[in-house]
Amino acid sequence: MSTAVPPLCVGAHVSTAGGLATAAERALAIGAQCVQIFVGAPQQWAEPRYGDDEVQALRAALAEHRIGPLFIHAPYLVNLAALRDDLWARSVQTMVRQLAWANRLDAVGVIVHLGSPGPGDAERAAGPARVAEALRRVLDAHSGSARLILENDAGSGNRLGRQVAELGELLAAARGDPRLGICLDTAHAFEAGYAVTTPDGLAALVGELEQVGAKRLLVVHANDSQTPQGSRRDRHANIGDGEIGAAGLRLLASDPLLRTQPWVLEVPGIKGDGPDAENVARLRALATC
Repeated sequence: MSTAVPPLCVGAHVSTAGGLATAAERALAIGAQCVQIFVGAPQQWAEPRYGDDEVQALRAALAEHRIGPLFIHAPYLVNLAALRDDLWARSVQTMVRQLAWANRLDAVGVIVHLGSPGPGDAERAAGPARVAEALRRVLDAHSGSARLILENDAGSGNRLGRQVAELGELLAAARGDPRLGICLDTAHAFEAGYAVTTPDGLAALVGELEQVGAKRLLVVHANDSQTPQGSRRDRHANIGDGEIGAAGLRLLASDPLLRTQPWVLEVPGIKGDGPDAENVARLRALATC
């Protein structure tokens, strides 16, 4: 007897322009089942300022339309690998505040890029220790249950997190706190060199995830790639229009571990306005083939 394949939970990163609750409206309009947002401007350090009424409006709208889970993406300025003490400290403080917002909004957690310690071999060697200490400090200051979710990186320059195994080492260095998790970005994995378009290459990637701990994987960023495998250049493409292609994404979505997670689109969109109904439909269609 064949086992029924669970449907893929397809979501998207959406804007909160006009108020937090608009995220639910935008997700509903494009057929997204789960959602990711920024709380505050992604290119600024400013503390987000939303009143309790806005928080409750978003939570109520998501519940009403059965949209979830909710994820928050950290500001792009955060650099947990920074060797500059002021930037590193500000990044730690920002992540503590972001996790507090995740608790307040009942989000699963906050997804963050690890960043870069700077150019050069010496800087690269010092980076992992800086990230590990940052993770420990953030979690020591965080009293809630929201998860701190580390995203794999395409690996340009000296950016950390190119390999899943490296994420696992950092989780271990942060005392294996159960609130730590992993976000797998399909484009980043491909751009970092993983041959995700082949069964053997995908098996190697999933094997690394299982070695770290399958329960650590909390979400998949579903993106095609404008650049070829191993390019180490982070350039997202719409579903089926890039170097991974529909066949490669179909293979990824067929994996038993990956397909049980929420898949969140971060694509440029058909009209360049970000994730849209067309990309949601494309991903959902190829995941059912």
